[in-house]
Amino acid sequence: MKKTLLIIFAALLFAIMVVFSISVITYDSRQTDTIEKNRPVAAIPSGRKPSSQPSLGPTNTASSPPSEMSVEDRLVEELKKYYGDTIALKSTQAILLKVRDYIRSLYPEDGDERFYTILKRAFPELADEIIITLDKLEKYNRWLTENQIKLSEMNDLERKGTLWEKRQALFGDDAEEIWSDELFAYEERQQAMKEAIRLLDESYDTSIEEKLDVYISALTETYEGTPEAYFLENRGLLSKVFFGIDSVQKELARMQPDRRQMEINEIRREMGFTQTQIEDHEKIDAYRNQRWENGLNYMKERDALAAQYSGPELEEKLNTLREKFFKHEAVTIEREETDGFFRYKRPRVYGRN
Repeated sequence: MKKTLLIIFAALLFAIMVVFSISVITYDSRQTDTIEKNRPVAAIPSGRKPSSQPSLGPTNTASSPPSEMSVEDRLVEELKKYYGDTIALKSTQAILLKVRDYIRSLYPEDGDERFYTILKRAFPELADEIIITLDKLEKYNRWLTENQIKLSEMNDLERKGTLWEKRQALFGDDAEEIWSDELFAYEERQQAMKEAIRLLDESYDTSIEEKLDVYISALTETYEGTPEAYFLENRGLLSKVFFGIDSVQKELARMQPDRRQMEINEIRREMGFTQTQIEDHEKIDAYRNQRWENGLNYMKERDALAAQYSGPELEEKLNTLREKFFKHEAVTIEREETDGFFRYKRPRVYGRN
């Protein structure tokens, strides 16, 4: 089965390479799907057979030695290397929207400020111009989302005309440059990884080890040596993506707790986590396991009370129950439930929550 999957992925990636050589003549017909395609897909580091997998660089985490390059330093170098010769072009500037999204995901509090600092270091004379381009592109993408239904009801000619009218209103003569072959190829790489993840989601008859190998092979073919290679640096995000694959979760859920933790540790090890980081994450996993056990027991007792009582009497008993299980967090749980959110009715994602 592993060999079959590898063949499938090889065929997929070959098809993507062929698409890169074709004109973007069909690109406009897919513009109503631009927002979905524009979401960055995390990459995967080396797999369970290090000798057969490429090295994907240092681990940039808080536990890494200070001598290792930071995410910001690495991005400055990558941006200069891949975009330095063409950064004055609007089409190149537009591609950096993904980099900004990536930095925002890493640093929700001050991602925009960090991204601007990176731009000023990489392209000091063009940083402000790039920000203006990206802000316009975000405005365009929001417009696409808001008008998706309307656009989908148009025929192909009407849709293309409407899209180009909006693009030219925002970008003027730069519109044709922005929607160029390079941007199309970039989005096709994103789509290739989305398809890879979809296939793995449905691979219920393969082991986790095989899934990792296939995942890594697909990612290496898609991203290695491209401007998006910096995704390979974020081990935390990489592990979240892999743990989020449905077939991986199904297999982990079938395991006994001790066996499951060993498997989670091994996945992190093959993704490039150090032994210290693995041990730290194992402690976090143990804490989460305890919280889930406590929360599920609470839900059982809560359901039993809801079946017996109602109105003010039920609320009084639920207040007591929440105090029993959650102590100082009882007020937070009550507020969530008032808003219709029950955190322990969410799916359990081992390795993530």
